Formats: sequence, structure tokens, C-alpha cells
Amino acid sequence: MPEFRLLGPVELVLEGEVVPLRAAKPRALLAILLLSRNRVVSLDRIVDELWSDEPPETATKAAQVYVSQLRKLLGDRLERRAPGYVLRVEEGEADADRFEALLARDDEQRERGDDAAETLAEALALWRGPALGEFAEAPFAAAEAARLEELRLTAVERRVDLDLERGRYGAVVAELERLVRDQPLRERPHEQLMLALYRSGRQADALAVYRALRERLADELGLTPSAALRDLERRMLQQDPELEAARQPTRPPPTTAPPRRARRTWLAALAAAVLVAAGAIAAVVLGGGSAAPASQQQPTPTAGLRPFVAKLENFLAQSQAGRAEIGRIARLADSCKLSPRQALSRLELVERNRQSLLEQTAALSVPDDEKAVLASDRFQKAIQASIASDWLYRRWLGGGGRCASGPAPTAGDTRPTTAKQEFVAVFNPLARRYSQRTWQPFEF
Repeated sequence: MPEFRLLGPVELVLEGEVVPLRAAKPRALLAILLLSRNRVVSLDRIVDELWSDEPPETATKAAQVYVSQLRKLLGDRLERRAPGYVLRVEEGEADADRFEALLARDDEQRERGDDAAETLAEALALWRGPALGEFAEAPFAAAEAARLEELRLTAVERRVDLDLERGRYGAVVAELERLVRDQPLRERPHEQLMLALYRSGRQADALAVYRALRERLADELGLTPSAALRDLERRMLQQDPELEAARQPTRPPPTTAPPRRARRTWLAALAAAVLVAAGAIAAVVLGGGSAAPASQQQPTPTAGLRPFVAKLENFLAQSQAGRAEIGRIARLADSCKLSPRQALSRLELVERNRQSLLEQTAALSVPDDEKAVLASDRFQKAIQASIASDWLYRRWLGGGGRCASGPAPTAGDTRPTTAKQEFVAVFNPLARRYSQRTWQPFEF
């Protein structure tokens, strides 16, 4: 059984050995296919992702050669399916899927009040470095790398909660200080560090952590710490006796299962319902028997197009709001109503929203229709190009000082416009058919 690794450098493991992919392009192709595992990736998108700038005339042939090289390793796991290819990955073969399954198990254990320390340790042991390694900042991988890193931080914070419950205050201080340095605006590790320091007899240091965060939030975002953190500072100043004893820390809500896991959870619930309604069918579904023909399991492509178009238009509206917010940030920075640092912080929030939008699009159920597949691929490409083009604003705001240097950028990177034009060319026929409207590249 092959193993696919994303929680660190992208790796393919066959028969227990890492298969060396020495050239960068085949490694990138494997990453692209794994990020869309079990979904069709068009050849056009592969070319665009492998050559983010100007693809050479031989790009399509070269991409097909790279696919052929991977197919020699993976066999029929890598299938040709119009308009591109699909990499079939079974449950548990990708380390990212195993990690998310362990987080889901932790959710269940927490609900029951069971000890989840071993589960969290097993989940965190899967990590070998930053998610997606060398491709973490590539346009095609940045959103997924950020999502996986967020899940890793959640797992670390949960494990630290358990350490605090067990009174291991001194043991986690160094780790939390490192987390706070790496995540200077993330409140949860600051709260945990304050508790660990306070319960280690270091009240002054605990309060200094709060003051540093308060000043950073005010300077960079114009915000104040959350009510929970303000209350914790007040109780420390009053030397609340309840803070001395180990207590159950306020925990973040259960991790929202990522889109792929959410679909599996939904299918599991459906299988349970079928078991009640028709035991014989459930025996086939849950017992590993022959599945019903695809025509009986899924709606026809036409039936799935209307909700697909409606969902994409919802995403377009979100993208439209993000575009308007960037314009507003630029105007405020240009008129010196926002400092460059404040503008950059707000720009990062918009970028995180765009990355979330990209994740939602990647998880969208796409009908088995060539135009729908192309529309999904090209919309993702357009969002990725928009995220990548934000370097213009970052460069403009990167000079520091009280005001931005020079006028706001108005042009330079044409890739987002080109990507949006290619998207609307495919999507507008569907939009006219199902929502009686069309979209222009400048609208989102």
C-alpha cells in the first residue's frame, strides 16, 4: 500500500521506502495531484501550476511526460480522465488524512471526557516539518499549507491544555514562549503561557506577556485583547485563589472537520440512516460488498449543475467583497489614515479569507461535467493569482514609517485579470443558464 506524505516535504513511499523524485517539476506535480486527490485535475491547470509565469511551448508535452513518470510508479492509481487526470488515494494512505482523522477522534474523546493525550501525541508525531515543504508558499499549495498549519496549532494547543491540567507548568513554558514568538497575534498560546508562568510562581512575567500582546494588537490591528484575556489579567492582579489550583482551561471548540473529512462524516451518517431503513443495503455499504452502480448512487450531472453554479456565485460574491476591502485599505493607507503596519495587518486578514475561499472551492462537489470541472479549476487559479499578486501592495506598504511611500499600485501584475477572463469564459454559459446573469473579470 503506498503512503503519501504532505505533513512535511512531499513524499511518496512505496514498500516502506521513500521514492526519490529528484526533479522539482515531478515533485510539484505529485503535490498538485495530492492536493486534489480523488478529484479530476485538468491538464490545463497542471500546466498553469507547474509554470506559474509564461509556460513554454512544450509545456503540455512536458507535463504529460511527468504524468507518465508518476504513472510508472503508481500504476492505475493515476488515471486519465477528461479533461485531465485523477490520483486515487484510499483512506489512511495520506498522512494528512490520518492526522485529521485523529483530530476527529480527539473531538469524540473530549466529548466523552476521555483522556486524549495518546491520540494527540500520535497526531503530532505525523508531522516532519512545515506542511508541503518546499511548495508551502507556491500559489497552488499556500492555502492548504496554511489550513494544515492551523490544524497543527490547534492540536498543539489541545496537548498543552492537557499538560496544564496535569500541573506540568514548567515543562511547557519554553514551548509556549516559542509558540508566542512564532504566532505573535494568536491569543490562545498567550493565555496558556500566562497560566503556566503564573502557576510556576512567575506572576510578573505572566502579566508582562499580557502587556506585550495588548501593545502589539493595538499597534498592528487597532484592537484590544479578548474579554477572556482581560479577565485573566484582572484575576492575576487580584491574585484570585482559584488560579492557583489546576483548573480545566477554556478550550477551543472542536475542530471543524475539513471539507474532505466533512463529506466522509456525512457519508457515515447516511450509512447509519440506511442501516435503520434497510439493513440489507447497509450491509453492502458498510460490509465492503459490491457497491451499487454509479448511476444509482449519484444524481445526473445536469441535476448537480444548478447547486454548483449557486455555490460558485456565492464564492464570487465573497471574492467581490475581498476586492472591495483591499481597495478600501489602499485608500486609507494612501491618505495616511492607516499606517503601513496597520494596512499590512488588515491585508493579511483579507488574504486569509481568500485562502479560506480557496479551500472551500477545492472541497466543492463538482458535477461530472467538463465545463463545471474547468470552471472550478479556473476559479481556483483566479483566486490563487489574486493572492500571489498582493506582493504589489506588500511592496508598497513595506517601507515602514507613518505613511505609505508613494501612490497606491494600480497595475503591474496581469495574471489575475487573465485568470479571471479565462474563468468567466467557461463559467458565464453556466451562469446564464441557471441564474440568468453573467460576470465580468473586474467584478471579483
